[in-house]
Parts: sequence; C-alpha cells; structure tokens
Amino acid sequence: MIRDLHQNLSSNFDKHLVRNQKIVIGVSGGEDSVALLTLLINSELNLQITVCHFNHLLRGDSSFNDEIFVKELCKKHSLKLYTKRLNILRASSLIKKGIEETSRIFRRKFFEEILYKSKSSLILLAHHSNDQVETFFMRLLRGASLKGLESMKILDYPYYRPLLGSTKEMIRSYSIEKKIEWVNDSSNSDDRYTRNNIRKNLIPLLSRINPNLSTTISRTIKMIADQNLFTQQHISNLSNIIIKPISNYEFTIKLYDFNELTSFEKSEILYSFFSKKINSDNFISYQNIRDLISLAESPKASAEFYLTQNIKAEKGYGYLLLQIGVQNSKKINFQISKEGSWESNDLFVTVKKDNFEEDVDYKFFNLTFPDSNIRVRNYQDGDRIRLKGQRSKKLKDIFIAKKVPKFLRYKLPVFEVSGEIFYIYGLKINSDFQANPSDKESIGIAVKSNNLEQLINEVNF
Repeated sequence: MIRDLHQNLSSNFDKHLVRNQKIVIGVSGGEDSVALLTLLINSELNLQITVCHFNHLLRGDSSFNDEIFVKELCKKHSLKLYTKRLNILRASSLIKKGIEETSRIFRRKFFEEILYKSKSSLILLAHHSNDQVETFFMRLLRGASLKGLESMKILDYPYYRPLLGSTKEMIRSYSIEKKIEWVNDSSNSDDRYTRNNIRKNLIPLLSRINPNLSTTISRTIKMIADQNLFTQQHISNLSNIIIKPISNYEFTIKLYDFNELTSFEKSEILYSFFSKKINSDNFISYQNIRDLISLAESPKASAEFYLTQNIKAEKGYGYLLLQIGVQNSKKINFQISKEGSWESNDLFVTVKKDNFEEDVDYKFFNLTFPDSNIRVRNYQDGDRIRLKGQRSKKLKDIFIAKKVPKFLRYKLPVFEVSGEIFYIYGLKINSDFQANPSDKESIGIAVKSNNLEQLINEVNF
C-alpha cells in the first residue's frame, strides 16, 4: 500500500510541483493532512511550505487543542503558520447556508488570502479517494448537475489534491510506518453532518452490494468528466456561432438560430457565456436563465427586462441584446463646421467637398457647407426626415418598417443641419438632401464605426 501511495504521489508531484516552489497547505491536525504535510517535508523538492489552520470553533476545547497541535507541529519543522478562528455556527446563520457549505466558503477564502500573501502558487489539500466517493454521493443526493458530479479534481487551480488517487488505507499504512501523530476530529462521527452520514451508513451498505464501490465510482466520475469535456467543447462551438460581441459589454443572439437548439443547449450556452463575462457580484440563477429563454421563445416582437441589477436583456426583431454591467450610454453630440475628420468615441466622420478616396464609402448631400453647421447626435423620439418627393416621416415608422431593433435605433448617428435631419448612418433611405457625386455643390460624408458596422451587419436590416 505504501509503495502504491508513493507511486501515485511521485506521478502527481512530477506533474504539478517543481523544486523550491512556494506552496500553501491546509492542515487540520487530522491524519490525512498531517500525513500529506509529512510527505511534503520529506520530499526531495525542498518546497517552501506555508501552513494554514482554520479553527471552526465547533467543538469547544477540542477545536483549540487541534490548533495547539498544529502550532507545535509547525514549530517542530520551522514552518510558517497562519491561523484563523471563526464561529461557523454564527456565520452559517448570517449567510443562511448549511454548516458544511459555510465552512467550505470561509475556509477557502482564508486559504486564498494566504496564497496571495505568501506569494505561493498552489494550495494543497489532503482529500483522498474515499473523500471523493463521499463527495460524489453528497452531490448526487443534492441533485447536482453533471458538472457537479465530476466531484473533486486533482488540480483545480489554485487547489491541488495530490492524494486524490490514493485510498484512506494507503494513508493509514504510511502514517503507522512513519509513526505519525495526529488528532482525531470527534465531529467525524456526528451523523448530523451529511458527509458523516454517507461515510458511516450509506457507503458501508452499498459496499456490501458492490465490494469494489470506490473503484466503480472513480470510473463513473472519469466517464462523467470525459462526457462533460465533450459537451463543453460542443457548447463552446455553438456559443461562438450564436452569441456575437458588438462591444466590450454588449452581445447579440440571433433568435432564429438560438430557438432551434434544445433546451439543454440553450441553458448551457447561457450559463457558459455568463460564467465567462460576469464577476462574483453578478450571480446568475437557474431562474434567470429560464426567464431569458422564455423571453427568447416568446411571440413578443420586442421586450426587455433586467436579469440582475447590472445585466439587461432586450429583444427586438429576431435578436436579443445582452448588456453586461451598468453602462452609461456614450452620447453622440458634436458639430462640424469645416472640412476634415472628426472623432467621438467609436465614431469617425470625414467631411469633404472634393478629392474623394475611391475606397471610402462617401454619401453625398446638397448642403451649403460650411455656411451651415452639421450637427451629429443620437436618435431621439419624435425625430422626422423629409424623404425625396414626399412629406416628412417619423423615423420611428421607418425603423419599424425596416425592422430595426429598438436597442439599435438609439445607437445610430443622426446628421442634421439647421434642425433638419438629412442622414441616418446605416439606414438606406433617400432624403431631399441627397445628391450625386458629380454635383458641384455636393459634399461627401464618410462614417466609420467598428462596433456599429458589426452590429448593423449582424442585424442586417
């Protein structure tokens, strides 16, 4: 058993650890974490080890005895130690989560703080294959997704579990041979904790049915992980097709393509997308995803709602616009009084009377320029334009007729002179002001906007 343990560790260490590497290890004082610490101390890698001990204050004097034990152990080996005490019962009540989940949240936060403080590269934990089986059943009983059923990974940065391929029996044999001392956690026998209940009752029962339970579960976890990897690759490919960026914080979804997908694909694409684009302050729930899919599938031509305070979804003419983060719309509002080039955010405008470049898309207009200043601004409700040979018409009606989504209307630059609109960038309409390039009095206007061009091409109105 000890030989198997060393073989497993040798393989893992070679993959993930290098000589003189700075690492953090969580040590409770129990058998597994002390055994791992001993293995690391005795390795030939000369690792720079920082120890973390988290006192949950759950077992009265025993909790402090564990802390004292770890302090003495670190003193013996001249190891840097960080400790933290937290009343987990009180914390659990405050954040309204179970004791086990609360412990995990705050313990991880503490470990990661020390990782940063010590300038280390990895946090080592002493989970083994028996823990893996328990984790699998815990998540199964809670209705975890396939991703959740992958359970723990050997390397899940910054966490590294070098003992995950080793059994409890291997660790026990090593501890006995090396005469390692540890402290017993009395809470490990408390059936009020789900993990303990699984360890003491469920696993022995199932092991009587299948003596190779641990091996079977490990194989199942591997198959789930392989299937998840395949699924993730498929979802990633679909996401690149379905969701198009139009700026750093805006993304479009073509609903015709999206609604052809299965419910599973829709959910996974959205979960994958948000997990990459949002921070921890913007939690996306299952209900958020369902609401977004319902909006996409709804017969309503246009609608909008906020998934969270900072994430907005807006539907219009076969497209869904997702806005991530609170953004102040970049207003367009400037005047052009002479020939030349003008820039406002992502908008570039060139105005000329002659010497037009052949590779530039100029639009030509009959204007007494520069006698009349040109104003460039955003579209506003109530705007009208005189069409060639017709009376003026509301821009809103033109947008509706051309099926321009509402979210795009207010982004399109509007050009006006003396308070009268003569051009809307991206909109193919004939106004009374339009002219031919050959007209001597005409001026040419060229507009460039990478974000708008991409969005206009995507929506294709």
